[in-house]
Amino acid sequence: MNDRWRSLRNSFFAGLLVVVPLAGSVFLVLWLFTFVTDFLLPASLRTEVWTPLYRLAALLAFVVLTTAVGWITRLVIGRRLVAVIERLIDRVPLFNKTYGFVKEISHTVLTGQKTMFQRAVLVEFPRPKMWAVGCVTSEATGEPQIRTREPVISVFIPTTPNPTSGFLVLVPRDQVIELDMTVAEGMKMIISAGSVVPPYPPPP
Repeated sequence: MNDRWRSLRNSFFAGLLVVVPLAGSVFLVLWLFTFVTDFLLPASLRTEVWTPLYRLAALLAFVVLTTAVGWITRLVIGRRLVAVIERLIDRVPLFNKTYGFVKEISHTVLTGQKTMFQRAVLVEFPRPKMWAVGCVTSEATGEPQIRTREPVISVFIPTTPNPTSGFLVLVPRDQVIELDMTVAEGMKMIISAGSVVPPYPPPP
């Protein structure tokens, strides 16, 4: 029984790694489409179709579908199918960039593996004495670094609760506070609006 439960759990998380980037990318595109159509569509023609029962059914369907996708992707044919889909996505302008970015964030949060985000930091943003959790992406180079008077670091500051959008800020190195939490822990803190905070000091 435990092995079966563990297998279902692993399938669900494997499915999340595939579904979240796709769903996040589709969500952003649909959000933009909805924003434009709502702007053009008269308010008198808009109807509310979402009900609590429908929301519950959609949630259950999402869990079942995600677990099924995860089970399929754990098979050889499933991994090949995902590879083909990602190659097709790479050929779609705009959508490929969105998908790649959402995939980076979802893999960071769900697996804890480092991707383009190097470490979690604190920076004063959007004004002095206000602090934001961010992720270092690189040491600044090129024109931005040349035109500043001191070494700066590229820091991505995600928004809450949707970390797929945010701000890129170039911060002087001596004004960046390094955090002991991992990038994944920092992302979870951001997504949860600060309700999920890793223990400090971290356990040995």
